Amino acid sequence: MKIKSYLITIYTLAGLCISVLTAIMTYLIIGQEIGSKMFFQIVLVIVFVLPIIMIISFYFGNYLSKNFNKIQEQLEDIKLGDYKKQEEYNKIKEIKEINTSMNFLSNKLEFLIDDLKQKNQNLSNLLISMAHDVKTPITILNGYIEEIEDGLIKQDELPSILNKMKNEVNFLNELTIDMLQFISSMENSKPKESINLYKLLEDEVLPLVPRNTNIVFSNEIDKSFEIFFNKTDLKKVCINLLCNSYKYTKSGYVKVYILNNSIHFENTGEVIEEEFKNKIFEPFFTISESKNRKESGFGLGLSIVDNLCKNNNHTCFLKHSNKTSTVFVIKSK
Repeated sequence: MKIKSYLITIYTLAGLCISVLTAIMTYLIIGQEIGSKMFFQIVLVIVFVLPIIMIISFYFGNYLSKNFNKIQEQLEDIKLGDYKKQEEYNKIKEIKEINTSMNFLSNKLEFLIDDLKQKNQNLSNLLISMAHDVKTPITILNGYIEEIEDGLIKQDELPSILNKMKNEVNFLNELTIDMLQFISSMENSKPKESINLYKLLEDEVLPLVPRNTNIVFSNEIDKSFEIFFNKTDLKKVCINLLCNSYKYTKSGYVKVYILNNSIHFENTGEVIEEEFKNKIFEPFFTISESKNRKESGFGLGLSIVDNLCKNNNHTCFLKHSNKTSTVFVIKSK
C-alpha cells in the first residue's frame, strides 16, 4: 500500500474511533442514554468530520509521498551511476535528515567509485607497462642462456655476458620494486601522526638519497615544524622528490624549506615545460623522449608521491619550472 493511501485509511479509522469513543464518553459523563436525536447528531458529526480528516490525510499523505518518491528516485539514480543531489531544505525534520544522509551517501559513493575506477585504470596501465618493460630483459636473458647452453659463448666472454645478465636482472628487480611501491601507495587506511620534518629528513631520508658533490644541499626546514602524515609515506615522498632533484640536476643546489606552511622542494635541474605540468603525475609518464626505461625510468615516482600525498590529505604540485629553478610543493588540503 502506498503511503498516501495508508495515511488516509489510518487517519479515517482513527477519526471514526475517536468519534465513537467521544460518544461513549459523553454517555458515561452525562449518565443518560443516547436518544435517537443525540445519536443522529453524533452520526451527523462523524459524517461531517470524516471527509475533513480524509482531505487533510490526502494532502499530508501526498506531501510525504512526493518527498519519499524523490528519495526513491535518488536511490534509483545512484543505482544507475547518477549521483545528483537532493535539496536538503524540508519542513519535516526527519525527511530533512534523510535527504542530508542521502546526499552524504551519494557524495561518498561517487568519490569511492571514481577512486576505484582510477585505481583500476592505473592497475591496467601497470600490467600493460609491465608486460612491455619485462619482455625485453627476459628475451635478452633467454637468449644468453640458450647461447651458454649451446656452447656459443667462449670462456673469456663469459664474465662480460654474466655481467650483462646481472644488469638485466637488476633492471627487473627495480621495476618490481617500483610497481610494488605504486600499488602500496594506493592504500589510504594507514595511521597518521605528527612528525618533525627536519629530524625525519636528517635522520632517515638524507642517508638514503644518493648525493652529488657538484650539488649543494640545504635543509632549511624550521626545526620545530610538524606535519600530520603517515611516517612511512612521508619518508617515501621525500626520498622520491629528492632523488628526482639529484637525478635531473647536474650542478647548482637542492634545498627544502617551508613557505606559507607548505613544504617546498627546489632545485636547479632540468626545466619541465608547462605542457607537462600536470602530466608528470600520471603513472608511466616520462618527459624523456627515450623509450629506454633504463635511462628515463618507469615514470612511477611522481605518481607514487601524488597517491601518498592524497592519502594523507595533502596535495603535491609543480609550482614552477624555469631556467632559474624548479619547485615542487606539498600542501595540506
